[in-house]
Amino acid sequence: MRRLLTAVVALVLATGAVPATASDSLVSTIGPGYIATDNVEWLGNIPVNTDSAGGRLLDGYFYVSDDRGLTIYDVSTPENPQRVGFAVVPQGPYYVEEDLDTNGRIALIGSYGDLAPNLGPLNRLLVVDVQDKTAPKVIGELQGADSHTVSCVLDCTYAYNSNGQIIDLTDPANPKFTGTRWTTGTPVTGSHDVTEVAPGIVLTSSNPMVLLDANEDPANPKVIGTGKPRDNRFMHGNLWPHEASDAFVLAGGETSLNCNSTTSGAFMTWRPETNPDTGVTTMTMIDEYRVATGLPIDSSGNGTGNSPYNQFCAHWFDTHPTYADGGLVAMGWYEHGTRFLSVSDEGKIAEKGWFYPLGGSTSAAYWITDEIVYAVDYQRGIDILRFTDAEAEGTVEASPSRGYVAPPARVKLPRGALQADPFACPLPGV
Repeated sequence: MRRLLTAVVALVLATGAVPATASDSLVSTIGPGYIATDNVEWLGNIPVNTDSAGGRLLDGYFYVSDDRGLTIYDVSTPENPQRVGFAVVPQGPYYVEEDLDTNGRIALIGSYGDLAPNLGPLNRLLVVDVQDKTAPKVIGELQGADSHTVSCVLDCTYAYNSNGQIIDLTDPANPKFTGTRWTTGTPVTGSHDVTEVAPGIVLTSSNPMVLLDANEDPANPKVIGTGKPRDNRFMHGNLWPHEASDAFVLAGGETSLNCNSTTSGAFMTWRPETNPDTGVTTMTMIDEYRVATGLPIDSSGNGTGNSPYNQFCAHWFDTHPTYADGGLVAMGWYEHGTRFLSVSDEGKIAEKGWFYPLGGSTSAAYWITDEIVYAVDYQRGIDILRFTDAEAEGTVEASPSRGYVAPPARVKLPRGALQADPFACPLPGV
C-alpha cells in the first residue's frame, strides 16, 4: 500500500513540483497534492507529526502525539503554529495515543499496550507534566494501564481507559489502579473510547453506549443512560457538546475496507431524552452519513472527493466553535480526507465540503478557530486548512503548485491490487 501511495505522490510531484522556500516556520510549502471543494483552502503542512492519530486543543495550545513523543504547538497564530515543546514518549507505530487528553497541567499517553498487552514493561500509562509548555516531561507511569484510549475524568484526577480500568491520578506522579472498572454493572463488553461530556459525566463509545455519573464516587460510577444503534455496529467516538446540554449527541463508527454497507463506519446524530421521574437518559439515533467509494474527480471533471480505496471508514471529529443544537462538524475520514458536515436543527446531516489529500490517511480534524482546521494525517503530518462557511458549488480546486492530473473516468485494477499491507497502513481497530 505504501508503495502504491508513493508512486501516486511521485507522479503528482513530477508533473509540477516547485522548489522549497527557505523559512524558519514549521509550515512547509513542500508536500503531495490535494483536491478540495472551493470553500476549502490549503494553507500549509507540518510534515513532522506523521503517524499521529490525533491531538487536543486547549487554551491556545495544540497537543499532538506520534510514535516518537508529545509535541506542543503555540497556535496563537493558527495559520502558522510554532512548536514550543517536545517530550520523548515512544509509542507503538499506528497505535499512538488517540484522542489525546489533557487539562493543561498533565497529559495522558499510553505506550505500546495495544501491541503488547501482556508485556508489562511495554504496556504502561505515562503521565506527562505539561505545565511548562516548553519543557514537558514524564513524571509518572503505571504498568499495565495502557489501552487504545485513555480519558481524563474530573479534571484529570481520575482516568478511564477503553479497557474499563479506572486510574487514580490524585497524585499524578504516582498513578494507581482503583481496583474497580467502569464497565461493572453495565451491558458493555468492549469499548473504544470514553468521553467526559460534562464534569464527572462520561459517555462511552461502545455498543450499547452508556452514560455514567462519576461525581459521587469516581471509582464506582453509576449508569444514568444508554443508547443502542439498530444493529451491532462498532462505535468509535462521541461528543455531547456544551457539557451535555446540546440537543444532539454526536457519534462516529469505524470499520475496515468496506465503507459502502449499511453498517459501515458512519457519522451519526442521536437525540437524548431524560425521564424527569427517573433521571435516566435514553439516546435514539436520528441520522447517519457515509462516504462512497469512487474517484475524486468524475468523468465530467466534477469533484466528488471519493477515494477508490478504503483502509478504514470514519475517525475522529470536532464541532465548530459556534456549534449549538446543530452546526458544522469537521471529521477525519482516512483515505477520504477531511469532510465538512452540517447538522441541522432536526439532527439531519449534509456534507458542505471536503479536502482530499493525495497519498493521505486523515485521522482527525480539529477546529482551531472558526475558520482554521488542523487535519492530522498518518502519512502527511498536519494539513492546515481554511474553511469558509459557504455552500460548495460542486467545483474543485487542485493544488496549483503540484500540477494535479485528473484520473481517467474508469480505472480497472487487478484483483487484490489494493489489499492492505498491515505493516504500512493503520491496523484494525485504530
